[in-house]
Amino acid sequence: MNERLSTVPSLAGRGDVQSSAFQHRMLETPEKRWERAWVWCSERVNPIVVKEVRQSLKSRQFSISFGLTLIAAIGWTLVAVSMSVPRMYYLPGGMVLLAGYFCILTLPLMVIIPFSTFRSLTAETDDSTFELLSISALSASQIVYGKMASGCVQMVLYLSALAPCIVLTYLLRGVSLFAILLALGLTVAFSLGETALALLFAAIGRTRMVQSGISVLVLAGLMMGVFAWLTLLLSEALVEFAFLPSEVSVVLFALLTVFALAISLVLNAAAAAIDFPSENHSTPLRLRIVALLALVTFWSLLGVIATREAEGAVILLIGVFIALMFLGGLITGEYGVISPRAQRTLPKTFFGRVFLTWLYPGAGLGYIFVVSLFGGLVISLASVELFYTNSLNNWFGRDSVVVAGYLLLGYLAFYLGLNRLLMLGLPKTIPARMLGSITLLAVMLLLAHLIPLLIAFYWNDYREFDYAWHQAFNIVWSVNEAIENGPLNRASAAFSSQIGASMLIITLCAIVIFGLNLVLCTRDVLLVRVAEPPRVREDKLGQAQDRPAGGDLWQSPQPPVVDPFAPEDGDQPSVT
Repeated sequence: MNERLSTVPSLAGRGDVQSSAFQHRMLETPEKRWERAWVWCSERVNPIVVKEVRQSLKSRQFSISFGLTLIAAIGWTLVAVSMSVPRMYYLPGGMVLLAGYFCILTLPLMVIIPFSTFRSLTAETDDSTFELLSISALSASQIVYGKMASGCVQMVLYLSALAPCIVLTYLLRGVSLFAILLALGLTVAFSLGETALALLFAAIGRTRMVQSGISVLVLAGLMMGVFAWLTLLLSEALVEFAFLPSEVSVVLFALLTVFALAISLVLNAAAAAIDFPSENHSTPLRLRIVALLALVTFWSLLGVIATREAEGAVILLIGVFIALMFLGGLITGEYGVISPRAQRTLPKTFFGRVFLTWLYPGAGLGYIFVVSLFGGLVISLASVELFYTNSLNNWFGRDSVVVAGYLLLGYLAFYLGLNRLLMLGLPKTIPARMLGSITLLAVMLLLAHLIPLLIAFYWNDYREFDYAWHQAFNIVWSVNEAIENGPLNRASAAFSSQIGASMLIITLCAIVIFGLNLVLCTRDVLLVRVAEPPRVREDKLGQAQDRPAGGDLWQSPQPPVVDPFAPEDGDQPSVT
């Protein structure tokens, strides 16, 4: 006992030395590069990620959903294995088991996680904590990306929980490893896309009345997406994944690049919706739109050149038209006023003002930007079709890009321009202005399609009728008739006059609306760059002087090492 007591002071003294050395090691710069990289990442990690992950993992919703998922997976394993005995010893039985696991996994990945992420952003407004986040050091991008990262952490937890079960299906034979990985990858991709869109819709609706309506639409859309994806998987899609050709790898890579850029665009749009209006959000978003459209055009042209078929280009035009119609509806709902902060970054030169002014804030500038972007796409696809067409007799024929692109460009210029003119009559202070712009565009499209049809049905005593010029504003019918029975297609001259009249009507209306919008946005075009105030220049100069001139990337200014056991001034050191 005495021997043990005699060793206590030495251990205490050695503990003080070890604690001091350990504290000194925590404060000094790590020697190894991976340690410096780890310190750099830990210091710059988004703090909202830690908050969201802790809050989501400790919530009752996650506990219940995760527990039910585990119970369902264990129950399905026991039921499927017991029903497959003794056939599983002789026949492959992994496909049936895998289909059940995907039904269990798809519900939390494509419904629970996106909707919980949507509610996490809307709860900031309900709990009056969004103002605190806005005035904190966190940027809007950090808030949105932090909530997206929290959803990704939950996806990893669900995937890791069902990973042993999915491995069991591969051991039971009947399904290939490529099919499993492809189905899992597509499910995760759809979950990421739905989560990003949920954040965008949550950011658009800032009032409680609008949020309640959006939440119903988001939940309905998520349920429809789950049923559609499960229907595709269970209709022998898992079997067909195993027999895909080798060219699918190029298609998957192309879709992956487009998907990643689209997710970045959606998340930055959500961050712009919750940030201060004085910031310039239009330029980064429109540059991403240009990059996304250029990437989609590149892969589509590569596919058209490889297959020598114009049908893919027509499908591309229709898809881009729908996407730009939605984005244009949001852009035409902007306030249309360039703040002094954004005006400091306007181009200086004449050519910069001609080509770059359309990237800056303003509903009129955004409208011209969207129409010009789609016009460039139509010209590019038409040039490629003309270059790779074997005979000029097939030019402007069936499934031609030129006819469809010409009509879609006219519809885009007309409907978006009219929507922007109508939004000018609304007050700029109304809440959810961008959501109101989308709603107004949808109502206008619905009325433009239904009213001529109802009048034509009444005029023909509710009997069927053929296409005529009075259906010129019907996008679906007009584009289909123009492709199948175009005015320049010699094989079908019966409807040439009617489609030609419709194209003339759309052309005149689009020119008038586009010209009127171009004249109204002259004020934004004539704006010039303003100089920064002296106070802003002094602040930037002071920050530049305080910033270290060089040093390692991973190395940050270290605080002075202070020994906590050192005596203070005026104290006598203790003698041990």
